[in-house]
Amino acid sequence: MKSNKLVKFFMPALAALVMIGCEKQDPLSVTEDNMATEDAAESIASAIGAENGGAVDQLGDVAELASITGIQGQASYLLGKYSEANALAKIDTSYDPATGTWTLKLNRERGDKNGVPYAQISRTYTYQFLNATGQPQKYWKVGADTARTIKFNIVEGTGTHRTQHLSQQLTGLSGNFTATDVQTRLITINGNYQRSAVDTITTREAVRTLDHTLKLTLTEVKVPRGGRGELHRKLSGTISGTYTAKVTFQRGESYSEKNINRTFTIALGDGDAHIDIRGRKFKGVLLLGELLRLGR
Repeated sequence: MKSNKLVKFFMPALAALVMIGCEKQDPLSVTEDNMATEDAAESIASAIGAENGGAVDQLGDVAELASITGIQGQASYLLGKYSEANALAKIDTSYDPATGTWTLKLNRERGDKNGVPYAQISRTYTYQFLNATGQPQKYWKVGADTARTIKFNIVEGTGTHRTQHLSQQLTGLSGNFTATDVQTRLITINGNYQRSAVDTITTREAVRTLDHTLKLTLTEVKVPRGGRGELHRKLSGTISGTYTAKVTFQRGESYSEKNINRTFTIALGDGDAHIDIRGRKFKGVLLLGELLRLGR
């Protein structure tokens, strides 16, 4: 009888605790947070992809500069690699001997204009080759003197691209990389990269746009020099960054968060971007710039 009285006494208190716990761990809120975070991961994976003009594509350009021919001699190679009938590559360069600085403008088009994947890419870079004493030299190799460092700046960029779940209109691009040990087979790149764009994502029977800004810091990223080839498979290193976006739904409404703010880290390796956001793990395919999705 006494135990029954104790149960009756404590039941209201237990019920109140359960109610408080449910309020703190509202399943709907957790799900919404997860979906907003997943959209951020999709956008990040897209922004670093190789084929669609993301950060890895620019790393490939730096890798090509560290060679005898340099990127200015790579237009025919690019057409060979992207050998579809509608693939295009055009590169123009100029050199300022007063500052020892190259300016490079390139345009690339990859894939089917009316299909997926597709990318139209326009970039302007400036860069310098520095010798062992830190002085500019015109080419990666001048006589017997091979450059030790490349200072590489992304001045501007425009373009569009499409993946399976995302289409993007690029609205701003800038960055600065310092590549060291460029006389060796494996160069090291550190630097910053900033990209703003409008992404339209279609998943979960919903369509939404993310007007976003992405800021990346590259730390000890290792890149094989001399060409892009299987570059995406051979990258290693760490990227950290911040992602902010304003979300507008055109169809459906998977979550209520309209201003996404996330910090994240990315570990590069084996052709993948291992993205960590708030303890959630995602995998991006570096070549395609797509988030790996299972069952969808």
